[in-house]
Amino acid sequence: MDARGLRAGLAGTGCTSCRATIPLDGIAVLADRGDVAFVELRCAACGSRTMAVVVRDDGTTPVADTASHPELDPMAEARLAATPPIGDEDVAAMARFLDGWQGDLRTLVARRPDQTGTAG
Repeated sequence: MDARGLRAGLAGTGCTSCRATIPLDGIAVLADRGDVAFVELRCAACGSRTMAVVVRDDGTTPVADTASHPELDPMAEARLAATPPIGDEDVAAMARFLDGWQGDLRTLVARRPDQTGTAG
């Protein structure tokens, strides 16, 4: 898979965030190993940048894995779709939280019961 043929074959790929079509100049081939490649998709509509794995589905047509959340079931994905995207204030709040964090990564991400008694 040459970079030019791969980019042209991915024309029309949808953004993983807003589903807008990624323009051809928004597709950058980062690594090409023949039957698999890694690309960066830059969306002009919403500004998101996504890394995608590209494989040849039938040996000739490149297919980018751009599923929004392939690890989620449909109910969880619908619940997340109804929430606003992470914004600048969210990032700033997390930075403030991490500035004061005194533990390690394992204790930071360990699942603990939240105030409702369910895992959070």
